[in-house]
Amino acid sequence: MQKEKHLQALNSFTERIKKDPNVIALLLYGSLAYGTVGEKSDIGVMLIVRDGSIPNNRIVSAEEDNIHIRLDICEVTKFKKGLQEVRGGYEHGILGCGHMVFSKDEALLALHEETRKIGDDDAPKAFADKIGMLYNWMWKAEKHITVINDPLYAQRFLQLSAAIVAEMELIRHRENPNREAIRRARELNPQLMHEVYTIPSTTPMTAADIRHTLNVLDNYLMVHMEWWSKHIIRFLSDGEPKPWRLISKQCVGAAALWYLENKGVVIKTTLPLRIFKNSKLTIDETAYVYIKEAHENV
Repeated sequence: MQKEKHLQALNSFTERIKKDPNVIALLLYGSLAYGTVGEKSDIGVMLIVRDGSIPNNRIVSAEEDNIHIRLDICEVTKFKKGLQEVRGGYEHGILGCGHMVFSKDEALLALHEETRKIGDDDAPKAFADKIGMLYNWMWKAEKHITVINDPLYAQRFLQLSAAIVAEMELIRHRENPNREAIRRARELNPQLMHEVYTIPSTTPMTAADIRHTLNVLDNYLMVHMEWWSKHIIRFLSDGEPKPWRLISKQCVGAAALWYLENKGVVIKTTLPLRIFKNSKLTIDETAYVYIKEAHENV
């Protein structure tokens, strides 16, 4: 079987490379880690090495038993930092869903195992971080049925939305999003995924069908809004307008402000911004303010 050939190549590569004193651990990700390996699949691994052992982070293309190995080399401090950052993002999904082939550092092994689930504090932030792209696809689908009158092209954006919704559903269940997210999301929430994935992927849709699916997506965000927006609302809770650049630095998923503004939860305003140090020129910088009374009426 092809999987056995890939595993043999991985084992052979591992036995050789683990003997080097600079090597700390080896993390497997990609097709072989997911169990979906094919004849043309490569082997994706991250080699964790001692700090200062390489001049910079590298991506190396290697061969073992005529099988291609994509080798990402990462110094241990950077690897640990990646594991400890807000969970649920793309990079963390790769690291968290990967399989630690070996580790000479027991503490590193325990840290990686801890990241396989998304914590209660990280989950709403990771969910909100997906909303910016989802809302962008929703807006484009709406535009292509109202402005351009092209339901077929609008359907394409719904198809793009499905993968994002699947990742969001995994995050809601404290699971790391990954490239197999749609398959898992269909198990976790079959009705939702039937509406946003199966129908747009298999059935020609009319403008009315697309509006229905957009309503399903909108309702999905609304139902969970209090949960995913709480860290953004907390940052804006003093009622003072804050510029977009500051919010985006402080709040993961700040692009979700587009959605919160559309629902009347936050209000868009402007603040004067001086672009140059030695100039009186100012522009109106986008800012947002949260009014508690307005939120309670939503």
